[in-house]
Order: sequence, then structure tokens, then C-alpha cells
Amino acid sequence: MYMRKTKYQNGDNQPAVDKDELMKKMFKLMMESMMEGERTALLGYDKHDYSGYGKPNSRNGYYSRDLLSGLGNLEDLNIPRDRLGEFTPELLDKWERSTKPMDKLILSLYSKGMSTRDINDVVEKIYGKSLSPQAVSLITGEIEEERLAWEKRKLKKKYTAVFIDALFTKIRRDKVDSDAVYTVCAIDTEGYRDILGQYIGASESAHFWKEILADLKDRGVEKVLLFVFDGLTGLENAVKEVFPSCLTQNCIVHQIRHTLNHVRPAHKDNVAADLKTVYRSKSLSEAKDKILKIKLRWQSRYPRLFSNWIQKLDNLMTFLEFPEYLRPHLYSTNWLERLNKEFRKVLKTKNSLPTETAARNLLYLKLRDITKNWDRQRLNGFVAYQVDLNYLWEKYYGGRQNGSLHN
Repeated sequence: MYMRKTKYQNGDNQPAVDKDELMKKMFKLMMESMMEGERTALLGYDKHDYSGYGKPNSRNGYYSRDLLSGLGNLEDLNIPRDRLGEFTPELLDKWERSTKPMDKLILSLYSKGMSTRDINDVVEKIYGKSLSPQAVSLITGEIEEERLAWEKRKLKKKYTAVFIDALFTKIRRDKVDSDAVYTVCAIDTEGYRDILGQYIGASESAHFWKEILADLKDRGVEKVLLFVFDGLTGLENAVKEVFPSCLTQNCIVHQIRHTLNHVRPAHKDNVAADLKTVYRSKSLSEAKDKILKIKLRWQSRYPRLFSNWIQKLDNLMTFLEFPEYLRPHLYSTNWLERLNKEFRKVLKTKNSLPTETAARNLLYLKLRDITKNWDRQRLNGFVAYQVDLNYLWEKYYGGRQNGSLHN
């Protein structure tokens, strides 16, 4: 049977030669020869040329390094040196830039939640080189500098709404435990979404929230019209202390979910449909009327179920202050929960993360991927209702609020 081989024997029955290895050796020689030519061009004289004697700069041997190429890893590539340290091979620089797609591939696969083992399998098939988990970690670790710059970037002075929600991930400290990751998102005065920051905290406290809000202020945030959040201990008081003029909104979706957790399966659809009529109300008085009727309707089966709605209704319906067309964007943290869903897809492939920094880097990679097109996606209604929004800025902050799209 005829079989195609990657190795062959010559006519003298000499040992088989690996074609791939032969190509790598030829390519290595070509690279070294071209870099030698670059050094000659810089110095202005050929090797062993007498015209070079007495000149301030001269050849100074070589140093070795590896270079990852499409043919695999070129080991012990000889890189020319000069005595004054002026020579940098342009060829090598250009080639390394051309190999950056491998780094980008690794970061992309990592951001999608692939394990280091799976990433190594992909890289080995494409580049013919096996990477250790430490090598993958080294490449992914390069994202940290970018993340730190993102965390410290200046923010806008005004935001129409700021949303805060949490998810949990396991981080190894003295032991493996779940830590909360709080994502702070916003809609600016133009109607564009933005992620203002991500913060990791083992427990909620007034001090913790004040640190987060102080960070937003330090980075430039002066005014927020509406904060949207739910069930985060001490957050509302901290918001009112740091941004005393802002409005606050409890997330209706969280409230409905909490209510349905105490309803029998047979009643869930009907109760959910009833509650939907509350947050579809056109006014606070209409919402109050509807929740009282719903409470009466279900009184015999769930006598205390809707008491919490009545106590919190003002805070659940704050969004009614805003133009009707914008309300669906404001009454819940739904779009932030969709973000968290994407984050969980990444985190579920990790039993736990070795450090808080690793968690931050991994989530930042995913965040960068998700938000890359946000600057071209304006939410509907913000331009059409600019006058109404200006009125709210004037009402709660006073002074001339011209609604400049660039504040």
C-alpha cells in the first residue's frame, strides 16, 4: 500500500529527512542572513572589511533567542549585535508584529472561557508549538496593564442613569470562597451605554459602597440623574450621601423574581401577568391602584405577599419621572444582567481563580469583547426626549442644564 510520508530517503539509503524540519532550518538561515545584512547596512562596511577599522561602532557577535513562526518554534536564532547597542533588527520587529495574531487568538479564546489546556491544543494545531499553562498565563497577563489603564480612565461629568448589579465567582485566597463582582454600568446624556468599572468585594458595607462612589467621583463623575440597583445592603444610603441630588430606583425585575419565589408554580404566570400591569402604569397613582387590586385578588392565597410592594412602590416606580419612551431602559438592571450572563459563561469553565487579579483580567477580556461596538449603538429616544431630560436635570440639580451631548 502506498502511503504519503513527511520524511523521505535519498538514493543512497541515508536516514530519512523531516521536510518540516528542513524548511525550518532553511527559514532560520534566511532570517539570520537578512539580519546580518541589516547590521552591515547600519555599520556601512562588510564583515572583515578594512574600511571598518577605527570606526566608533563595530560588530559585537550575536545573542540567541527563540522565535515563534508559522513553521513552529525557531530555536537559538542568532541575532546580530553591535558594540554601541544601536542595532535593532527591523526584520525581527516586523516578524514579531506579524505573529501577534497568536497572542490575540490566545486572549480571544481565554476571554470566551476556554481552559489553558484547550487553548494549548488550538495553538499547537495552528502554530505547531505546545504552550505550557504558564506561557498562556504570561500572555494573558499582558492584558493587566491595559485593564489598569481602563480602570483609571477619566469618566464623563454627567450620566443619565447608573446601574449596579452583582455576580459571584470563586477566588482562592486562604481558601476557595465566593466573592461578589459588582459591575457599574451607565447610560450617558447622549444615550450611549458604558461600563464605568468592576469592583470585587467579599461583603457589602456602607464603607465599601462609599469607596466605589468616591472612585467614580475621583474619575470625573459630578452628576447622576438616576441610580438603579436592588438588594445591596447600605448602597442607597451611600448613594444619597455621595450624590444627594440624584434619584434612586429599585430594580423591578428583581422585585418580581423575589415575589414569584414565594408563589406556587400553578400561580406564577398569572401573578407575573398581574405585576406586569403595575410597571406598565402611566403614573404612580395608577400603579398604586393596580397593586392594591392585585393584593385584594390574591389575598386569600397569599395574604402578605404584596405588602413589600406597597412599602417599596415609590422607589420601584421612580422611572415614571422620565419620558415614557425611555422608561423600559431604566426600570430594571436587565441589560446589566445580560452582561453578567456573558461573564458567567466565562467563569463557569473555571473551578476557581487563583487570585483577584486573575478574576479581574478574565472579566475585563470578556467585557472588552462585549462592549467593542457600544460607541456606535445609541439607545432609542434620548435625542427626541432631550427637552424632557433637561427639565429633570434642572429640577433635581438646578442651574442651567443645557443637556449638552458632550458633558
